[in-house]
Amino acid sequence: MNSLLAIINPVLDSMPESHLKPALRDAFVAQRRHFETIEAGFRALTARRQDPEMLRTFFASWAQTNNSATTVAGIGNRMTLLVHKGADVADERAMLGALASLDRIIDEDLAVTGKVLHAQLFYDMATGIVGDDDWLSQRYVHPTARAFKAWKDANSLREHDLTIALLTTIAHEIYTHGEVEFILPLFERWLGESYERTHAETLRTLAWIGVHCGPTEKNHFFHALDALERYTTAMGVRADLAAVETIVASYLAQKAAVMQAVALDQVGALEVLR
Repeated sequence: MNSLLAIINPVLDSMPESHLKPALRDAFVAQRRHFETIEAGFRALTARRQDPEMLRTFFASWAQTNNSATTVAGIGNRMTLLVHKGADVADERAMLGALASLDRIIDEDLAVTGKVLHAQLFYDMATGIVGDDDWLSQRYVHPTARAFKAWKDANSLREHDLTIALLTTIAHEIYTHGEVEFILPLFERWLGESYERTHAETLRTLAWIGVHCGPTEKNHFFHALDALERYTTAMGVRADLAAVETIVASYLAQKAAVMQAVALDQVGALEVLR
């Protein structure tokens, strides 16, 4: 049976040798129980046709854990602000390289490459499955999803140490690679069997997932790694390895809490009502 770790680990293994490589691998492997909760949540969601109200909560909340182009842009903004304020930058060329790598993470999201904003693709997917766009209302965002986004934004946009922001981005990009690859076959079967969509209709509806599969998120992960390497060179600093374990653990614990609340608990509650 496929698993998130089985998808993520080979990419981590393909990293160039560095002090960060074993730290990342160990940090992700240590969170196996959270991966299992996330996987169970997606399997519960896609096991049958779901109540639209449940789906509104799911997509409103799931969106909070995914769409992060503005956060990555914000990290780049923080880097240029350092230069603007005259911070002691040891290597300005390396800083420019870090910014260039960050921008490569969000090219597709912002339709700089490709023809459609990824936010539009997510809207089309969620609305196509729910049946309306009421899921956009903030009332459907579960508190666990609000907490996840608040934590991630604090790490990326408020934490003084910018290496924390970059490590959080690295964790997000490699996790997202695993997630989209894991869920695509589940969602394809779900729409075909439970919603009686044709293959062509399914591909159109799931374009947001499809465009993130293959090399897309893997490339984003390596761009994030490159951004960290160049930033640390530019500033003459070193990323704290102890922070890697903390960031990955917090990321996955909160992601699992969201999936528990908006998928596992919701599906279970609906089963009781039926």
